[in-house]
Amino acid sequence: MRIPGQRVRRRLIAAALAVAALIAVLATQRHTGIARDEVPYMTSGAKYARWWIDFASLRDGTTSERRITDTFGGAHPTDNNREHPPLMKTLFGLSRILFCDVLGWASELTASRLPTAVLHAAAVAMIFGLGAQLWGSAAGLFAALLFLLMPRALFHAGLATFDAPMVALWLATLLAYHRSLASRWWSIGLAVAFGLALATKHNALMLPGVILPHYAWVAWRRSRVAVGDPAADPSSAAARPGRLVRLRGFVRALVRIQPFLVPALAVGGPLVLIAVWPWLWFDTVQHVRDWISFHTHHVHYNFEYLGENYNHPPFPWHVALVTTLFTVPVATLAAAVVGAAHTAARVRRGTAVDPDRAPVLLMALSAAVAMGVFLIPTTPIFGAEKHWAPAMPTFCLLAGAGIISAGDRVWRALVMRRWIPVTGGFARPAGAIAVGLLVASAALSETVAAQPYPLSSYNALAGGAPGGADLGMNRQFWGVAARGALPYLDEHVAPASGQPPVPVYTHDASPAWGLYRRLGLLRAGLPDAGGEERGVQRSRAALVIHERHFARHDIMIWREYGTVQPAFVLTFQGVPLVSVYLRPPPLRQDVGH
Repeated sequence: MRIPGQRVRRRLIAAALAVAALIAVLATQRHTGIARDEVPYMTSGAKYARWWIDFASLRDGTTSERRITDTFGGAHPTDNNREHPPLMKTLFGLSRILFCDVLGWASELTASRLPTAVLHAAAVAMIFGLGAQLWGSAAGLFAALLFLLMPRALFHAGLATFDAPMVALWLATLLAYHRSLASRWWSIGLAVAFGLALATKHNALMLPGVILPHYAWVAWRRSRVAVGDPAADPSSAAARPGRLVRLRGFVRALVRIQPFLVPALAVGGPLVLIAVWPWLWFDTVQHVRDWISFHTHHVHYNFEYLGENYNHPPFPWHVALVTTLFTVPVATLAAAVVGAAHTAARVRRGTAVDPDRAPVLLMALSAAVAMGVFLIPTTPIFGAEKHWAPAMPTFCLLAGAGIISAGDRVWRALVMRRWIPVTGGFARPAGAIAVGLLVASAALSETVAAQPYPLSSYNALAGGAPGGADLGMNRQFWGVAARGALPYLDEHVAPASGQPPVPVYTHDASPAWGLYRRLGLLRAGLPDAGGEERGVQRSRAALVIHERHFARHDIMIWREYGTVQPAFVLTFQGVPLVSVYLRPPPLRQDVGH
């Protein structure tokens, strides 16, 4: 039972956590390089946003099939970035128009990244709320802080991409579903949240795999109680009901508990998706088929894992497990293990929180589904932890429970040793606070140490960034680290005023090169030389962004430049991330007499 004012206090804490998360994300993203995928998302998002502005202005021709196709679709699978749903791209564009073009409050890049940061802040608040509901405000507070202090989650929260928003909308869908078990009106919220998740990223197609098994379990448990099954209701003295009676009770519970569940998932969610994706307003079935087909037949990108480069199946089944083990802060992992043991013990004792709606089971299924699909050897794995990021709130919630459990054990130990009086009213919560601060401080230290290259950072179990490199873990992706080499290029390579330009082979940073120039991070005398061998031949300077499968780019440059010696190497904790090569000047030909 909640004490008076508890709801208000929790809302204030949730709001404060959200504001803190938003500030943290906006501060850290200022030093983050431009991810390769951000550029097409921002470009398409600007077109989408202008279309919606014209639509709201009732401009003639906006809803014509030709205008919609020119904005959202096209004949080729990647025309106008139609392979990805439009919600976040549209928000990137609207945010850029408002906060950059109109108000001038932020740069084009920061304004585009703002919607991701806002949704990440909302995820932090939701984790606090769920943790407080399960194990109290202290558990919720530390669960939210530990989620905020995940180096890679914080990194993705500062990009104009879909992964952090997917975590927020995945979690929002589960919370809406959980509430719908108590109030049928929440089925509307479920449909909206699920539809927005679908409109963000195709991962949302896995959400029914979380919700439907959980609903079946809830219906089965309630049906056993309803028919007086002693296995579910120890207080019942009735004989165990027959199999047919139990089956009828189960079917009745499936229909009665939440009769709008399947319509919300099968009809309401897709209708929301269609509403926000004009490309689906015509040839709907074919366009949905094209969208899903693109991802079911997705190209297998290269990634390095334990010293091997993979670019086709079968992939190691344990990639998601080992990568999580090496990228989540160690203290958070340890607290989550304690929390999992504590929660399992409560379930065995029959003292689980809210057994009728089983929120702990729901979050366990969430993590299992989000990560489980990547245990299948044919599932493409090319972005590592970002693909199963919706599992991270479960780890943090368990860590919050683990902190409370460990704090309680600390208090009991102190009482047994008579170091504090049994009646010490503040001692018990002080134990949880002390443990929580230790865990959060450890996570904070790993998060700070990971900046500004969290994709290259690994936790203490892996041995930090050097240990991750020695283990042969993926060093980076998306060309983000190239930003760290820009100051060297500006200072040592860029030509003086009036001198000819110096073409640069920009490698994996090529999509972002023009945006770096627009943002003032790169001088105008350093144009992109082009791609592959022709680009190397035209260049006078060259970048290589170090990933295992990019070794051939070094070789092309060595052959063309006649040297294997880079002029500059960007390192992180001693690990090379980007090398800059300069073409040697031609040898002088002295004419003899």
